[in-house]
Parts: sequence; structure tokens; C-alpha cells
Amino acid sequence: MSVSYRTTLLSSTLLCAAVASSGAIAARADGNAADFFDQGKLLIDARYRFEHVDQDGFANDADAHTLRARVGFQTGKVWDLQALIEGEGVVQFTDDFNDTVNGNTAFPVVADPEDFQINRLQIEYSGLPQTTVTLGRQRINLDNQRFVGGVAFRQNEQTFDALRVTNTSIENLALTYIYVNQINRIFGEESTQGSFDGDTHLFNAGYDIKDWGKLTGYAYLIELEDAPQATIPSTQTFGLRFAGKHPLTSEITALYGAEYAAQSDYSNNPRNYDVDYWMLEGGLTAHGFKLLGGIESLEGNGTDRFQTPLATLHKFQGYADVFLVTPANGIVDTYGTLAYETKVDCEPLTSIMAGVTYHDFEAERGSASLGDEIDIELVAKFGDHWAAGIKYADYDGTGAFADRQKLWLAVDFTY
Repeated sequence: MSVSYRTTLLSSTLLCAAVASSGAIAARADGNAADFFDQGKLLIDARYRFEHVDQDGFANDADAHTLRARVGFQTGKVWDLQALIEGEGVVQFTDDFNDTVNGNTAFPVVADPEDFQINRLQIEYSGLPQTTVTLGRQRINLDNQRFVGGVAFRQNEQTFDALRVTNTSIENLALTYIYVNQINRIFGEESTQGSFDGDTHLFNAGYDIKDWGKLTGYAYLIELEDAPQATIPSTQTFGLRFAGKHPLTSEITALYGAEYAAQSDYSNNPRNYDVDYWMLEGGLTAHGFKLLGGIESLEGNGTDRFQTPLATLHKFQGYADVFLVTPANGIVDTYGTLAYETKVDCEPLTSIMAGVTYHDFEAERGSASLGDEIDIELVAKFGDHWAAGIKYADYDGTGAFADRQKLWLAVDFTY
């Protein structure tokens, strides 16, 4: 019996126990076990998306029409226990793309394979003083998701079979420890790269500094037993991050962030190396506008490079997803963003967000150009449940990194 299977089995047992015990408590309280479910919440999350990819080196463009639907239930809290179960299905309406498991390698990749699975299955206990314990298959997003995230952009999100403990006993300080024995990746259960086992330990300590931001220290010991170590390595990363905002006037707010991390080989990684990461950014917001600029550097020594295999990578280094694996000589991303967001009093439209970002990429070692990219995004929200968006990425590559243009059209419903 695998470690991951034991975790899922234990979560299922605890979930059933929570439902049974909660029903018994409700029955004792007023003779109506249905009160337990009345305190619960139905979870519905659906997204239709069209994704188009035009990439040099492929005779065919990719056109992917997909639908993702999640349905779940979160119970009321009884005896300081709260359970959650959620199923997920991803279906395709076309097959003119390489979803990474269908064999359509004549097309560019759109990593949204068909899949049907338990997306989340967890139980949470909050009976200890200022401590929350969560066990089971769960969503985990740490800080800005640069190192650990759920990859919510893809139709099948990344989840973790894990034990998570968070303590807030010290004022303004949140201490988190997470043990992960399986990472359930975006490629689904049919893929050989769909999940990685291992003994991964994540430590995160975040201290809120009033009116200034959050200071975070972290240690991420990531063991990936089944992963190809050359491109998805087991690593240990130790870092420090500070990010926040501060009002300059009643209308203008300063934005800032800085981060440094050191990474080396860990566990089954056959290499022996040390590489660094650093980031600096700053900007302003005023009257709904945001202007932000920054630089991010991931070191590479020609063979080994700084990697973030559990990150929400789509958020970083351009929407075209060219650099999901850090190049051997590392990468430096210099970027600037101009965005605008406003609420709209025009039913059913309630808010609009628009933004454009420019990236300039070069190798960290040797400073060779790795191309540049322009990303454009527009999202409109309609009431409390609906949203629609359009997004475009145009990457102008050099050398081994092919030019590509990507377009997304999406409609989301959440409840």
C-alpha cells in the first residue's frame, strides 16, 4: 500500500467519521440530523476555455476547446472538525492539440488532458489553541506561489496529498509546516508525469508588519521520487521574502518587493550544486491604475539551474510558458506592467480589469538574449458568480526558443 494511498484512505475514513459524528451531534441537539448539512456549503466551479497556439516549428496550430467542472461539498464545523470533498472533470470538444497524453505531437502543447478524479478530499481540525490541522488531498498556495502553488490557470489544478499545520499563537506571526507525500500535477492520472511521490517538507513563517507588508522566511525540502531529475529535480531551498504596500498620499500607494533564496541538491538528486534566486520590484497604484516594474533572476551554471517545480509557473516569466524549465544558463526576466481595475455600476457588469506586461529575457550566465514577450489581459465580472476573459501572449524568441503566439477566451462560473 503506497504512502499516498494510505493518506487518501485515512482522509476518506476521517471524512466519513466527521459526517457521522456531526449528524449524531445535530440529532442530539434538536433531533434533526439535517441541521448538519444546513451548515454546509455546496461548491461549484466551472470554466469553458478556448486556447489557440501558433508556434514556430509546427505545421499545425493548436485549437483547444475544453470544459472544466468541479462539484463539491464543505460541511459545517462540528467538534472543531470540518470536511470537504470535491470531484473534478475535464472534457475536450476538439483534439487539434497535444494535451501531453493524446499523442498529437504534430500540434503545439495545450496541457489540458481529459481527466476525472477526486480533486480535494480533506478534513480540518481547529480544536487546538490557535492551530489548524488539515489532512488529505488539498489546495496549497504559499505566498505569491513562486515556489508552491495550485496552478489554477490550467483546467486540472495541482493538488497535494498532505498534512498541514498552521499556528498563529504569536501575534502577527503565522507558522506553517506541511508534509507532502504526493503531488498531483496538472497532467492528470493517465500521464506518467501526472503525480510524484516523495517525502517533501515545507516550512513557512510569515510576519505581518502593520502598514508596510509581510516578511517571510521559508525552507522547502522537496523530494520527487518519480521525476526526471535533470528537469524536475529534488531540491532544498532556503529563502527570505519581503513584500507589501504603503500609502504615500490619500490616492497614491507604493508597491515593493524583494526576495532572495539559495537552492541546492536534495535527497535522490544525483547532482551536487548551489544556485541562487533573487527578485526586486516596485511600483505605484493610483485611481485604479497600477504601474509595476521588476527584475527576477534564476541562476544557472551551464548544467544545473534554479528550479521551482511546485510553483504556479504560469504567473511568472510570461504567459506564453516558454520557460517552465529554467534554461541551463539561468534566466533574468526584466518586466514592466501597466494595469487598470475598476468597479462598474452597470448591471450585470460589476468590474473590469485590464493589463499589459512586457518581458525582456536574457541568460543569467553570459547575458545572451532569450527573447522578449508582450502579454495582454482583459477580465470582466458579472455579478457574484460569472466572469469572462481574454488573454494574449506574443513571445519573440531566439535560438532554441521558438516564436509563439497564444490566445485564450474563457468563461467562468463559481458558486
